[in-house]
Amino acid sequence: MAGQIPGLDNFQILNMKTTGLYIHIPFCRAKCIYCDFFSTRCKTADWEAFADSIVNEMNERAGELTGVPDTVYMGGGTPSLIPTGEFIRVCDALRRIWGTDAGRREFTLEVNPEDVGSDICRVWKDCGVNRVSMGVQSFVDDELRKVGRVHDASRAKDAFYILRSVFDNISIDLMFGLPGQTLDSWRKSVDEALALAPEHISAYSLMFEPHTAISVLRDTGRLTFPREDDSLRMWEYLTETLSSHGYRRYEISNYSLPGFESVHNSSYWKGYPYLGVGPSAHSYDGADIRRSNPSQIKEYIGRFRSLASARHPFFEEERLNTEQMMEEMIMLRLRMREGIDMDEFSRRFGSREARKVWDNARPYAENGMLDLSRSHIALTEKSIMVSDDIILALCL
Repeated sequence: MAGQIPGLDNFQILNMKTTGLYIHIPFCRAKCIYCDFFSTRCKTADWEAFADSIVNEMNERAGELTGVPDTVYMGGGTPSLIPTGEFIRVCDALRRIWGTDAGRREFTLEVNPEDVGSDICRVWKDCGVNRVSMGVQSFVDDELRKVGRVHDASRAKDAFYILRSVFDNISIDLMFGLPGQTLDSWRKSVDEALALAPEHISAYSLMFEPHTAISVLRDTGRLTFPREDDSLRMWEYLTETLSSHGYRRYEISNYSLPGFESVHNSSYWKGYPYLGVGPSAHSYDGADIRRSNPSQIKEYIGRFRSLASARHPFFEEERLNTEQMMEEMIMLRLRMREGIDMDEFSRRFGSREARKVWDNARPYAENGMLDLSRSHIALTEKSIMVSDDIILALCL
C-alpha cells in the first residue's frame, strides 16, 4: 500500500447528506470565447417572464426533493445581471415553497466584477445569499481582453473590496493556459488573488471544447497558448503557493481555507440529490435517475410562465444502469482529495466489483500516481494533471 494522504485525518467535508437546489440563469453581457455552458446575451432577456418561469418550475417540481434544500446555488450565465425586483421575487418564492431554512447552510451567487455595487450586494445579502463566487479569471488586462471578459483587473479588485464589505465567504475563479499567458503573468494573477485573501479559490485549466470560439482561433493559428509543460508549471506554482498560505486543495480545481469548502459543489461530487431549474439545468435523485432541461429559452418560458400550462414533463430523463453508476462514483469521488471510499463502493456494488477497481488501481499506486490507504483510493499531487487517464483506467 502507498502512504496515507497527508492530513486526511483532520480533513472533514460534508458530514451529513444534503439536498441542493441549482437555479440556472442563462444570460450574459457577452459570451466568453472559451465558454461552452448554455448562455445567451442579456439584451434578449425578458426578465419578468423568465422569473415567472423559474418560480413556477420550482413550485411544480418541489416534490422531487425529499426535504428542504440545504444549499442553493444560482449559476449561469451571469446571475448578477438579474434585476433587483426579479431577484427578490425568485428568492421570496423559494422560501415560500421550502421554508426559511432553504439555503441557510449555503446560498451561493455567481457574479461578475462589472455587476458588483454596494446597493445590490446588500440586496443579495438580505435575500439570503451568504457566499459569492466571482469570475475573475486573470489579473492581467491583456489576457482578459483576449478571452472576451468585460472587466479589467482594477475593476475586479474594486468589486472584491465591495463584496468584502458585505460578505465573509468569497470565492474567486482563475484560469491558466490562457492565450498569451506566461508563467510570470500567472504568478502575478495568483499573487494578486492571495493579496485579496478570499476564502476560496477555483483555478481551472483552459479547455478547448468543440465549437467554441477559442477552439477555432487556436486551430486557425490566430491565438497562441502556453505549452503543456508551461501549464504544468503554472499548476505547480498555484498549488505550492496556495498551500503555503493555508489553502487546501479539496478537489481537483478547488482550494479553500479550512471550513470554507463549497458545500453545494461537494454534494455533486458526493453523489447527493439536487434539483436543477432553468433552461439546460440538470437534476439528480441521488440514486439512478438524472434529468436535464432543454436549453431553449422561449420554449422554457412558454412551458412554465403560467401554472395553467399543460402539466407534462419538460425535462429529459435518464435511468442509470449499474455500470454507469459505478463509473460516475469513480469519476466524481476521485476528483476529491479524500478519493473513493471503497467500503462504500463495495456496499453499493459488491466486493467483486470493488476488487476489480483495486486491481486496476495498484499499478498507479506503485508508481506514485494513486494513494491506496485506509480503504480509500485517491489521486496524488503527481497525478492531478493526468487524472482523466487514471479515472478511465479505473473504470475499465
